[in-house]
Amino acid sequence: MPQPVITFLRHSFDLKAALADCVDDPDPKAVHRLRSSTRRLEAVLEVLANAADLPNLAKRSKQFRRSLGDIRQSAGAVRDLDVHVELLKHLGAIDGMVKLEKELQASRKKKVKKLQRQIRSSRDEIHGALDRVEMDIAGQADLNLSGAKLINVARSWMAPEVRGLDPSQDEDLHSIRKVCKTARYMAEIGGDASKAAAKFAKRMEDVQQTTGAWHDYLLLLNHANARLPPASAITEKLYAKAGVLRRQAESKAAHLLKT
Repeated sequence: MPQPVITFLRHSFDLKAALADCVDDPDPKAVHRLRSSTRRLEAVLEVLANAADLPNLAKRSKQFRRSLGDIRQSAGAVRDLDVHVELLKHLGAIDGMVKLEKELQASRKKKVKKLQRQIRSSRDEIHGALDRVEMDIAGQADLNLSGAKLINVARSWMAPEVRGLDPSQDEDLHSIRKVCKTARYMAEIGGDASKAAAKFAKRMEDVQQTTGAWHDYLLLLNHANARLPPASAITEKLYAKAGVLRRQAESKAAHLLKT
């Protein structure tokens, strides 16, 4: 059966390794690993808070999140630029592409340096916060949760997070994406042992990926509008693509909220 404490320890190791990799060689894989490991750790903490008797966990979780400071946000900014560079490769040869790619790569270099400074100044604090969480949850190492329990925890966590959100609004649609990502990570704790958990995680991932594709193109469109002449060929193509993805994302998010 799924063991959330063991899952936490695995993701903790991944985060520590990703922090080191991002200082030494912040390639796209390392940055993505840093970003996803922090999200997965927070998802496991949400599960443990709802399923285990750990009176100090709320305090330790808060310390962990505080130790990350702006690192997760900075890693997200770098990750966005990596995704945007990849998206450009799928657009074909268009006027303005070379200029935009150079601008994105230059922006990445600046943001990587900022990320590396933040990691160097906060790494010891992050390690300490993780170690304290690990000591607190060690007594629950044998905790086993069924797939049904994980789904129930994920649904219970999701309900207040999505309440009142309107998929027709960009900010709300983006919030739905983030909620689905966390719910997916919760369910994936048991994805290998439970078909039901795996199915739930897959559904969350589907909404997350669809809304994420829209948001990636929207951010790239914003970059293009800020750096290229008005009505350039590339901005027109990005606008059309973002519009199609926006309709798909809204449809899937609206369906999710109804079920």
